[in-house]
Amino acid sequence: MLYTTEGIVLHNVRYADKKLISKIYTKDFGLLSLNVNVGKSPRSGVRAAVIQPLSQVELVLSLKENKEVHQLVEAKCYYVYQNIPVDFLKLSIAQFMNEVLYKCIKEQSRNEDLFQLITRAYQWLDVAEQGYSDLHVFFLFELTKHLGFYPTNNRSTQDKYFDTREGKFHAMSRSFPLGFDETCSELFARLFDHDLGNQNHFLRQERQVLLDCLMAYYKMQVPGLPEFKSYRVFQETLYE
Repeated sequence: MLYTTEGIVLHNVRYADKKLISKIYTKDFGLLSLNVNVGKSPRSGVRAAVIQPLSQVELVLSLKENKEVHQLVEAKCYYVYQNIPVDFLKLSIAQFMNEVLYKCIKEQSRNEDLFQLITRAYQWLDVAEQGYSDLHVFFLFELTKHLGFYPTNNRSTQDKYFDTREGKFHAMSRSFPLGFDETCSELFARLFDHDLGNQNHFLRQERQVLLDCLMAYYKMQVPGLPEFKSYRVFQETLYE
């Protein structure tokens, strides 16, 4: 049976000259593995330029019960990026977010809130003229809501050290990566009130510290999480 939905391309694996297995997170079906026959003709159902990672696409799918890999029949972009492909910092942020999604999302059921978080974050990044250097930090923090380990906002004068195993603040300090010291815990707690629309952005050094903290938290909460190749880009990227 054919279905129409929207999706964002996360990853492709080529297994023949014009064939791919594509991982796409969809609005109506969650994460899908799709067999893709790529054509070069304008009349082709799926062209290579449309099915690249990060692409936001409208899809026609052939889904079959009890199958792990389904068929992508047609695809066309419904949102075309204007700035991400030509802006090094924006592209670095987008690729990092994409790698996190590809390695962390396993959900094969509808989650429209997660789909909206992903697609709107990329669209916001694409059009933002300033204040977007915090996006990947904010995005990783918000993503924990959908991955099942959103931290508890219980920091107080007594419980002031964040514990990455339990996802909440404790009175006892634990060494990194099992926990954060007081300075990092205080910085991490600011994420609960962070908003991309406000003017209280993090400094470059603070972003680097928060990224290290979030990576430690993710690795503690997601069993077998592999290293992120794009993570090191942020150790060398110069922020505004």
